[in-house]
Formats: sequence, structure tokens, C-alpha cells
Amino acid sequence: MKDNRRMLVILAHPDDESFPLGGTLAKYAAQGVQITLVCATRGEKGINGLEPEETARLREAELRAAASKLGISEVRFLGLVDGEVAQADGNHIVSMLTNLMRRIRPEVVITFGPDGISGHPDHVTVSRLVTQAYDQALRSTFLSLTSRLFYISPSEATQQGCGVVPAQEVAGGPVAMIDVGAYLVTKVIAAQQHASQNPPFTGSPEEEAGRMACHEYFTLARPSSEYLSKDMDELFPTLI
Repeated sequence: MKDNRRMLVILAHPDDESFPLGGTLAKYAAQGVQITLVCATRGEKGINGLEPEETARLREAELRAAASKLGISEVRFLGLVDGEVAQADGNHIVSMLTNLMRRIRPEVVITFGPDGISGHPDHVTVSRLVTQAYDQALRSTFLSLTSRLFYISPSEATQQGCGVVPAQEVAGGPVAMIDVGAYLVTKVIAAQQHASQNPPFTGSPEEEAGRMACHEYFTLARPSSEYLSKDMDELFPTLI
């Protein structure tokens, strides 16, 4: 039976998809979920000593290679400038994202939390704009009332992939704890495609996977009243 579930992942830079949540993306892609990845920028400022356009071409190629390894169905770019997302026309971006949600009608949307995991201004802005677009799409009935918006939660996985120490407690809503143990090799392979970013996985994928956290965490941001008393092991609503 064909899996018709749809996921929309909206992040800021090439590599944001692989390091903190590559295992989750690989897992759902393997199940047949249609995953659309939207990257706000092409990472133009991500390689010291290289011109922005050359950097952008290289990092876009790395992202597409990583997305292929993860099984992502579609990759899109918003065309914003690395390091300058906060200066973009927020209303225009929200409108673009709302229309994208109308076209895709995802059951699950994933982005950064308000802290951007690392506090990077691009991450923080993407979180705010995606949340606004999600709320607007829901009001416009472009999304089902059972759809969910998740924020990437700081965890051991983000510490390993992004160098961000996990918080003692994850606050702001119930948490989905996704078991990605079977997909860690794929996650490492995807992360290693971002060679320009010196990924912290230099050994063989099998060796590196053996040292990685087996769970990735996501805080449920919308709907705010769902499952307040318990955590989840699944991002999609359970079919009864």
C-alpha cells in the first residue's frame, strides 16, 4: 500500500538537514513518506576564503547529494542570503511558505525552535517565519486540524552533529522521541556529503554510527494542547 504521508522540513542552511535530524528524515523516507526540504539560503558565507557564488554552488551540490542519501523527495530554496535572513521581507516569505503548505498539505512540518538550537539569527528567523506561515495556513484551512508543527529539540543528537549541548530539560510542549538507531549509518553518510563544513564524523560510517545517539527529539509546537501529559515516539498522527 502506498504511503501518502507528507512532511515539510524548512531550515536555513545546507547541512541543517543532516546533522541534527538526518536519522529521522532517513527513517521516514524509508517508510515511503514524501519529504520536501526547503532551505532558506544556499550557505553563501559558509566557506572562508571562497567567493559567495562559488560557495553557494558547492554547498547546494553538497545538500542535494545529502538529500539523495537520505531519500528526500524534493529540495527547494527560498533564495535568501546566508547571514541576512532577518533582513528579508518577512511578510513575503510567510506568504511563500503558506502557499507551499497549501500545495503540499503536509501532515508534519519541522523547523527550528525559537532558540534556533544554536542561537544563529538565520535559524531564529526561520523558526519565527515558519511558525507564522503554519498558523496562517491552518487558519486558511490549507492544513488539516490534525497536522503538527515540530521544533527540533536540543539533545545528544544535536550536540554530536552541531556542537550544541543539550538542555537539562526540554520545555515548551510534549516531545517526540524518534528511534533512529537503524538509520545512523545513513545519517553519517549524508552528513559526510557536506565536506566543506568539516563534519565531525571522520571515520567510516559504520564506526561513526556506533558512537552516535540513537534518538532525535522534536518538541510539539502545534497543536499546543495535544498530548500534554505524555511524550510520543511518532511524528505523524496515529490512525485509528
